[in-house]
Amino acid sequence: MVLGNIGRTIRDSITGTISGAGSVVEGTIIAARNATVGAFSGSRDAITEFQGLVADVMKGTIQATSGVGGELGSAAKGAVIGVIRGVGEVATVTVGTCSDTVRAAIKGTSDVGGDVATVARSAVEGTLETSKSVGLRAEDAAFSVTRGAIQGTREVGGDLGATARDSAKGVVTGTAEVGGNVLEAVEEGTRGLIQGAADVGGDVASVTRNAVEGAIEATGGVTVRMQDAAFSAARGAIHGSRDIGGDLGATARDTIDGTVDGANQIGGNVLQAIEDTTRGLIKGTAEVGGDVGSVARNAVEESIEAAKRVGLRAEDAASAAANGAVSAAGSFGETTTNTVTNAVGGVVGGVAVTLRAPFRAAGLDGGERRE
Repeated sequence: MVLGNIGRTIRDSITGTISGAGSVVEGTIIAARNATVGAFSGSRDAITEFQGLVADVMKGTIQATSGVGGELGSAAKGAVIGVIRGVGEVATVTVGTCSDTVRAAIKGTSDVGGDVATVARSAVEGTLETSKSVGLRAEDAAFSVTRGAIQGTREVGGDLGATARDSAKGVVTGTAEVGGNVLEAVEEGTRGLIQGAADVGGDVASVTRNAVEGAIEATGGVTVRMQDAAFSAARGAIHGSRDIGGDLGATARDTIDGTVDGANQIGGNVLQAIEDTTRGLIKGTAEVGGDVGSVARNAVEESIEAAKRVGLRAEDAASAAANGAVSAAGSFGETTTNTVTNAVGGVVGGVAVTLRAPFRAAGLDGGERRE
């Protein structure tokens, strides 16, 4: 049986199962798992053309969901979980398998006119949620899965920014569901989104902003503090930018923008989010040997601009960013602290900055407390 016939069988199976099931998610998981196991057992082509098989699963899922009035995101999540579980029964699941699953799910969705960003979030969430059951850590899979989401979106001409934002949300909720280290996953997921954007020649700035925004917005539904997610996303953004040879100063600006929009969207403390974001930016920059003064200055300047969009006083936003920068710099010695203090002290962009002191004596070292 060639892959095309297997694909049609999969679609028919999923359509029938979902249509008769009380739960769209559970019905999709069962059908996708059974179809995947059957395809892998019955055809070598299914193994070598895995992405085509997953795309067929997604097409059938979307068609069936539409027919029974189900919610696309839930059904897509179920399909991805079912596929990965099925693969795990007949082969070894790797982070590459997870990435290919998400990438193919997006292609299948696009082929039948589904919402790519919605499915990207559900696919990322489902993949990380089921990772533990196939011997993987969600934190380890986050980089490859988000990178695959961006690559898949570019292949179908989708909106990379929307996929980045929704994928970041999927990282938070999927990792939280299996009790994983959400902050580590946020860092790795942010890196993966930036790497994916660079791989396909996409707008890295837009992907960075949306990745940070999505990670922060998602904290409203899990037991992770918004400011901790902001710190981790910022640190991941810097590492991701350095991975691709990007401009760390520009990354700092994009990250601040994403933080302000994300925190404002969920009614969070925007000033606290700015401070913790800048801590993450400086910690990440020092770790990769970047110019901490430039990153700090760019973060403060962009905080001033972003404050205008959400009705904050420029002085408050600038001071929050500056204090976060100097506080984090304390982990890296006197030279780093002096460099950052000189970059953000006094007046920045026509706005007076108020610095707290002393930082280390007050125990306000954001970098150290978020390893």
